[in-house]
Amino acid sequence: MKKITILLIAVVTLALFASAAAADNSVGGDRGVIQLKCNVDGATAVLVSINGDESEPQTVTNGQAEFSVYTTGTPYKEVKVSADGYETATAAVTMPAKGETSTVTVDLTEIKPIGGDRGVIQVRSTIEGATVELISVSGTVAYTGTIKDGQAEFSVYTTGTPITQVRVSATGYETATEPIMMPAKGETATVDVTLTPVPAPTKSPMGLAVLGLIGAVGAVVLLRRD
Repeated sequence: MKKITILLIAVVTLALFASAAAADNSVGGDRGVIQLKCNVDGATAVLVSINGDESEPQTVTNGQAEFSVYTTGTPYKEVKVSADGYETATAAVTMPAKGETSTVTVDLTEIKPIGGDRGVIQVRSTIEGATVELISVSGTVAYTGTIKDGQAEFSVYTTGTPITQVRVSATGYETATEPIMMPAKGETATVDVTLTPVPAPTKSPMGLAVLGLIGAVGAVVLLRRD
């Protein structure tokens, strides 16, 4: 009976460690704050990591927005700020230490009307709230918007710097880029963009499983002694 009890304890211990390891995908640790100061209330700001991933968007209110970040997580390299009628801007950020605040200032520049004929670029996506950026032939972000009711529309000057690409991004999804043709006067150019969910991160259960295995081996040794 004693041998059976010890063996059961070993098996249960191993199972518990393996289950805990498989379930533990959370990221914890110390936090700091990245504070953005901006001249445009209502602007949307996101942090971009060294891997190109974007944080949850924050809205500039009373001239600022704050991000609470893990000091031991994947470092953020820059903040990207956008608003309708303004040129999108980015600025480098410094990761804060535990309990500290790192401040960055971004001033947006208003897009000046250049006149001329207009057309419409319509971007369609199933991800509500996704960020849409129109990329010009020079590689800069010319227009920024948000998917609402499955689409975002942009009135563009047909004689302005040509738009060649549409980039759509959303938290939890891989960023997608599609080509687009400039519309003629009074016409609409439409592009459909599909976003793919980012695969869920996995954490190796090896460390905790090894501890469980050690417990099982110890039980076997006790059984042999008996």
